[in-house]
Parts: sequence; structure tokens; C-alpha cells
Amino acid sequence: MTPTRRLYTGIMLAAFVMIAMAPVATQAQNSQALTWLKNGLAEKDPQKKIAAYRKAIELDSLFVEAKFNLALMYKKQQDYRLAEQWFYNAYLTKSYKIKPELKQQIALELARTYKRLDKLQACEEVLVGAKELTTNPTIRAEILFELGRCRFDQGRHEDALAALREGENLDRAKAQNFKNFMQLVEGALESRRLTESAQKALASGDLTQGQIFVEQLRQKNPDSPNLKALTSALDSLSEAETNRRVLAAMYEQAQKEAVAGKLETAIVTYESLLQKAGDYKDAKEKLETARRQMEQKQIQARLEEDYTAGLAAMRVRNWPLAILSFEKVLGVDQNFQETSKLLEQAKRELETESTEMIVARYYAEGLAAMNRDDLGGALAAFEKVRRLNRSYRDVADLLEAVDRKLRNKAQSALNATQVSLAQAETLYQEAALAVEKQEWMEAVVALEKLQLVQPGYRDVVGRLAEARANLTVAAAGGGGSNTWLYVGGAFCAFVLFPLAGFIVFSPAARARLHLLRGNYMAAAQLYEKILRRRPGRVKLYSLLANIYLLMGRQDEQALKIYKAILQLNIATHKHDEINTIVAQNYLTEGRTDSDAIAVLESALKAERLKLNQGNY
Repeated sequence: MTPTRRLYTGIMLAAFVMIAMAPVATQAQNSQALTWLKNGLAEKDPQKKIAAYRKAIELDSLFVEAKFNLALMYKKQQDYRLAEQWFYNAYLTKSYKIKPELKQQIALELARTYKRLDKLQACEEVLVGAKELTTNPTIRAEILFELGRCRFDQGRHEDALAALREGENLDRAKAQNFKNFMQLVEGALESRRLTESAQKALASGDLTQGQIFVEQLRQKNPDSPNLKALTSALDSLSEAETNRRVLAAMYEQAQKEAVAGKLETAIVTYESLLQKAGDYKDAKEKLETARRQMEQKQIQARLEEDYTAGLAAMRVRNWPLAILSFEKVLGVDQNFQETSKLLEQAKRELETESTEMIVARYYAEGLAAMNRDDLGGALAAFEKVRRLNRSYRDVADLLEAVDRKLRNKAQSALNATQVSLAQAETLYQEAALAVEKQEWMEAVVALEKLQLVQPGYRDVVGRLAEARANLTVAAAGGGGSNTWLYVGGAFCAFVLFPLAGFIVFSPAARARLHLLRGNYMAAAQLYEKILRRRPGRVKLYSLLANIYLLMGRQDEQALKIYKAILQLNIATHKHDEINTIVAQNYLTEGRTDSDAIAVLESALKAERLKLNQGNY
């Protein structure tokens, strides 16, 4: 029980004792009824007292004193329902010679019983009526005290306080009771005021004022039933305020990051903010703006990167890479700096340098082959030069010198050896073995020796023609598993077709004929056409790659064929050269994927092998 409630209970108990102990004057005309009343007052046994009072009432139905005392007995036994019934009966009885003090005392007890039964409205009505009828200050003070109690229990603290203040000075003996109860009511009023103020502050989101009012309520009335709910609401508002401040800080931070150009961080901050808040101010719109700015920034960075790569390629005269870089830039932004102008310049430079560079390279390859006594390689290289530019330097003289060396080499071999029929057979077997291994230079030398020693020996004439044709094709870049296709083509071109005239060729046959005539472009186009229709003809990849190498092509189409040979692991004696070209292309592109790494490692391995061979 709280201190306030204990005070209230003590005041009420004192008032009840005083009223209960007051003497009851007897007013009855029936002597027998009066006798039964006196017997009841003298009796000790509660049940006998009740029986005596009831007997008195039977004898005199207007005997108010008997009814009042009967009601008091039921109240004492806590039978408030019967007590209410008899107090009310006594209150309504129109008895003769009933003193006003008794009538007022009955009203007080009826009101208290109503209060006990929680009939507060009825309690107040009885007390108000009794107050209006009495002029006795002491009784009026008693009624006003009870009226204050009744109104207090209804929660009408202002009305209760008004009643108490009205009766405070009517009975000096009970003045302290009034003061104590008034303090109780004023405390309740203050608690209510603080509660309402705290609720209003919390409802408006004023955390500081809410904390002040809740703390004041806790100090003045720690047992307030509203304190727990207010504390919970205060904690919720405090948490919400903390969360609001965090969200506001995140929003401000994201804005600062976006203004500073830290778009990646700003985007992350906006996303985190929206995850926490669901929707916060214009954070969604600002997030989308930052994402668009980020996208534009990335596009601009790629444009700058490709543009810089194009400029760097032009400085080293790598026109294909420059063209590729500038075309990538123009694919995104047609007006980016001077990209269009630089692209046209790179195309002009590439067109100017391509033919000259190719001829110069073939010429250098021919000289290198002669220096290492590779007459077949020299013959093939100088033939390429002559097809592209017949008047280039001394290519005609060099071709004649190579041919002369080949004849001298064959003649020297003939003069150095006196070949018998057994030796002729040996040479024939050597030539056959060389043909089988596709070593066409050795086959030509052996067959020429054989023809000088034994003209017309077996089928030496036909084999020699086939070997020479394949030597030319192999030196030009053909070979491998496709060599016999060239042999057949050469045989048809030089033996059958002149005799039979023109007939309709298959695309492959026409390609071989173009190849034997040195028309590499036409041959390449035919093979490309075949592979587009039938990409599964693996053997044609090496033929087409050799033609591209003869033409010095490293364009996108050529690189596609080169990469296919490496990926499919197609056998070709030009494997190292193809691997080097693809590796250089990957280096230029800056690729670091697994395919590029494999090609680069293979190229490095081949280069180390060449170096090791050169050290022996």
C-alpha cells in the first residue's frame, strides 16, 4: 500500500469510528418496539441483535432508529447489500419526530455504503442532498468530507478539492484530516498534470520536455500507475530520436560524398540509408542521380583510356591498334575530342605502309634464308616480293642466283657421285622417304640426282614434277598434312589441265590453282568461303593460315584463323610463328585471361627454345 493510500485509509477509518460511536436517539410510540430496540442495543450476540431489531421493525414499520441500527449490524458483518437496503429504507422513511441529526447520519452511512458498493454517482447524489438540508457545521463538515472522498474516487479531483476546501474550516477538530486529504488530492492533481504534460510532450516528439515531466512525476509519485507506460513511451521516443539522428547524419554524409565526387561511397551510403529507413526524404532520387553520374564517369574513363591507347599506338606506328582504339571511342561518342581526325590519319598511314612493309619483310626473309643456305625459303620469299613488286631492288637477280645455286647443288651432287642402279634405287627410296616426310627440298635433290644418273628411271619424272610443285607451295607457307592436296593440284594444273582444257573446278580445286599461280588473295577468299559453309574442315585452317602468313596479314580475320589453329591444336610447321603473332596481339590488347596467358607462355617457351638452340 502506498503512503498516499495509507493516509487516505487512516482518515476514512477515523471518520467511520466517530460516526459509528455516536449515540442513536430513540424515537418510537410503540413501547414494545422500543423495548426490542433496547434489547438489541444491550445484546452481545450479533444474530440476537439483528433479530431484536427486526422484531422492533415488525412492531413499528416507521421505527427509523431500529432500521438504522439493523443496517449498521449488516454493515459490520460486511453484508453491504443488506446494509444498503436498510440504510436506504431508513433514509426514505417519513417518520414522526425524527431528529435532523439522525436523518443526516443515515444519509452519511448510506453514502458510505454506496461508495463501498462502487455506486459513486448514487453516493454523490445522497451527500449533495444531505449537505443542502443541514445547517449544523460539524455534520456539514462530515458530509463535505465524504463528498470530497466520493468525487476523488471518481477522478474528479478539482470537484473533490472544492468540497474539501468548503468544509475545511467548519469543524476545527477535523481540520487536520481535511488538510491531509487535500494534500492527497493536490498530489493526485499534480500527478495528473505531470502525466498529461508528459503525454503531450511525447506525442509531439519533444523528448527533452517529456524526460523532464516523467522525472518530476517519478519524484512526486513513484507509485503512479501511469509511470511505467510513460517510461516505455519515453524509451521508444528516445530510440526513435537516436535513429532519426543517425539517418540524418547518413543522409548528410552521402550528400557530402556526392559533392566531393566520391560517387561509389555516396551510392553505398544512400543504399544503406534506404535499407534502414525504407524511404527517407529524397534519398531515392539522389541515389539514382549518383548512379547515373557514376555510369557517366565510368564511360568517360573508358573513353579516355581508349583514346590514350590510340595515341600511344600512333606514336609507335601501330596503326591497326590505333584504328581499333579510335573506333571504340567513336562507337560511344562521335564528337570525343579529335578522335575522328586521328582515325582517318591512322587509316591513311596504314594503307601507305602496309604494302611497303610487307615487301620489305619478304625481301629481308629471302636474304636471311640465303645466308643460312635455305634455298627453298629464299626462293619462296623472293617469289612473294616479285609478285607484289617486280621491280623491287634486285629481286630478279636474287631469284636467278637462287635458281643457279639449286642447279649447281644438284649438279655438284651428281658429279660427286657415280651412281649405279643400286644407288639409283637408293636415291629413289630416299626421295620416297622425303616425300613421305614432306621434306620437299630433299625429295627434289634426290630425284634430280636420280634423273641425271638414270633418266626415265621408274616414275621419276612425275615424282619430280610433284615434288617441285610441293616445294614451291611449302616454301610459300603450305605444307603439313595438306601437302598432297597441293601435289594433286600442281599435277592437275601442269599435266592434266593443259591437255584437257578448262573444265568446271570445285572451290577447293580453284583455290589450289590460284595458290599455284601466286594469287593468294583469290585462294584465301575461296578457302574462307568453304570454311563459312563447312567450318568442320579442320585441314583447311592450316592452309588458310599459311596463305595469310604469305600475305603478312594480321587483321581480325587472320587472327581468328590463327587462334582457331592454337585452340584446336592443328598440326602445322608454322605453329611458332602463329603463336608469336597471337601473343603479340594479346599483349597489345592487354588481355590477361586464361587463353591469352596460355598463348603467351607458349610463345615464351618457343623463344627460349630458339635461344637455347642458338647457344649450341
